[in-house]
Amino acid sequence: MRLPNRISGIKFVGLLAIIILVASTPGCTSSDSDKNNSSSSPDAKVTPPAPEANITFVTTGSSFSPIITVTGNPEIHWVFGDGSTSDSTSPTVNFGSKGTRANTLVVTPWNAVTKINIGYDGSDGGVTPGSSTIENLKQQNVIAVTGLENVAPYLQVWASSLNPITALDFSNFTALHTIECFYCTSLATIRLRNVPSLTRLCLEHCNISYLDLSEAPSLADLRGASQGSSTYTINWGTTGAHIWHICVRDNPQMTSTFPVSQFPLLKDFYVWNGNQSGTLHLTSTNLKSVLLSSNHYNAANLSGCFPAGRKGTLNIDNNNLTGLDISSDPGLLYLNASRNSLNQTAVDGILQTLDSYNTNDGSLDLTGNAAPSITGISHANNLTARGWKVQRS
Repeated sequence: MRLPNRISGIKFVGLLAIIILVASTPGCTSSDSDKNNSSSSPDAKVTPPAPEANITFVTTGSSFSPIITVTGNPEIHWVFGDGSTSDSTSPTVNFGSKGTRANTLVVTPWNAVTKINIGYDGSDGGVTPGSSTIENLKQQNVIAVTGLENVAPYLQVWASSLNPITALDFSNFTALHTIECFYCTSLATIRLRNVPSLTRLCLEHCNISYLDLSEAPSLADLRGASQGSSTYTINWGTTGAHIWHICVRDNPQMTSTFPVSQFPLLKDFYVWNGNQSGTLHLTSTNLKSVLLSSNHYNAANLSGCFPAGRKGTLNIDNNNLTGLDISSDPGLLYLNASRNSLNQTAVDGILQTLDSYNTNDGSLDLTGNAAPSITGISHANNLTARGWKVQRS
């Protein structure tokens, strides 16, 4: 639970103590004796480095106000970059000036920690900020975090939205179900190995060039739009059985396509301006909103994806379509297929198919394609008479 903001037990431990805490990071120090011992016997076993004794948050701001959520009554010990300390789950320290500082946390036992929040505002479909969800918190100018492996089996929620953090490693975070990194524009690397519980991943407006989702089998909600990297590749592996929302819009540098047959529960598919090409064949019967403008698709098959009563939307304008299959889609009421390469036969077919569903008050835009024939115009008039807004060449 979240406790009131407070700083208790403030004391100054001196510069030496801070140096010792930071230097405890594996790889920061070595000794000649260690080197000699490791080479004294060819058969000697090499002991892997122990996890860090603390979690270290490196900040650059003039203050630091993190929030952690814990269960039970663990011992909490913060040591901040100015030497002050706290035992609060939501401390606030004012440094008085901006600067790079190491702030460390130890929780005994570590398994009490369920959430770490260094920035969250509920953006991009996140939960409404609150004490029972994820608290509203302005970004804390965190540029790096080490020692997270201490809470790997226990942490359930991570929130670092809007922070200038550059890398995160969630390997073996087996209880983690939510990652919020909205507008972490410096975040170039995120590792997601063995994250079986992860359901929501928000990486919108980051700097990711390679996203490996192959070890996140429970993923349901991916927000990965507008990466700042020069390339962007997503490795899905076999992940997809639980996916209902995919938004990776505005990534014209994307170098991968989507294994859409792996997404039987897909509801929202937002990939406009995503450098997608070839033939798209969606198979989910749960589709409600498909937004694919400004790609390079030459054909699309969405037959059976919009059952009756769905009020579905398909925007696939500004592509290279020569064919569009919307058969068995009586629930498709909003279709924008403008600015494609549909010939008269294809245009007539779309008008006839939509007319056959006998639905009312829809919207259809076929401008920028071939003009319909007299037969197609008749179907367009039938749609208009039932309240449809029809635009055509």
